[in-house]
Amino acid sequence: MKKFIFLTVKFIIFLLLFCQCTNDSMVEGGRLSTLPGACFPEVSDKYIYPVTPGMEEWQKSDDIYSLVQLPDGVLKSISTFGLIDALVNSPLFAGFYFLSNSSSPVETWQSHYARFNCAKELFQRKDAGNALVTYYSSVCFDCLESSAKPLEVKEQIMGLEFLFTKQEILDNIPHIKKQVLIANFLRKYEQMPDAIYRVFPMVWIMNADRYRPLVDYYQDKAEYLQILLNGFIPDYNQVDIIISFAKSFINDKS
Repeated sequence: MKKFIFLTVKFIIFLLLFCQCTNDSMVEGGRLSTLPGACFPEVSDKYIYPVTPGMEEWQKSDDIYSLVQLPDGVLKSISTFGLIDALVNSPLFAGFYFLSNSSSPVETWQSHYARFNCAKELFQRKDAGNALVTYYSSVCFDCLESSAKPLEVKEQIMGLEFLFTKQEILDNIPHIKKQVLIANFLRKYEQMPDAIYRVFPMVWIMNADRYRPLVDYYQDKAEYLQILLNGFIPDYNQVDIIISFAKSFINDKS
């Protein structure tokens, strides 16, 4: 009976993953599609930034962040997929993290999000959590080998993943979608096991879901949990422990 339940849960998660990875997904009027060889999915209402690095207006600007803000009319009418795409593909989204001197990866990313009005709008959307799960499921790591800017793409993916350290996003993702999300994180972690930072959003996701084994384990290790939530590894045994929790979480039937 236990084996049957285990297989059933895995099958449900597989179906959800399959549905999310088909060519088209819909969220609030926006269409998401995948293209062969592309790192990120395409959105039907993609925002094209009118001023980009290299243009004269960019070079003469005293405040380049003002050039990557969406106009008010676009901000309120664009789909949630469109907001995610506008953030991830903003000319200023990638290229700052690995040069940052901040002591906390989580605080660094969260302060960076605050620079973009599309991110602020995203955090207010009730469907942002589900849209992000679907969008992230469509990200393809295979493109890195052929990408002209692999480091930039890796940083874009990292910034996308750290969106799952925002409580307002996690609060609007139901349990089974969190399982789908963790399954995707595990799949991508196995593809790039050197990207240890990927465990931090996983901790945030499982902690937000109040996953009992994780909560019980850190009950008398509160300082360890806080260090992990800040984006640091208290000791490297914790990486294996978190991955173990993640593998059991995706099969949790509660």
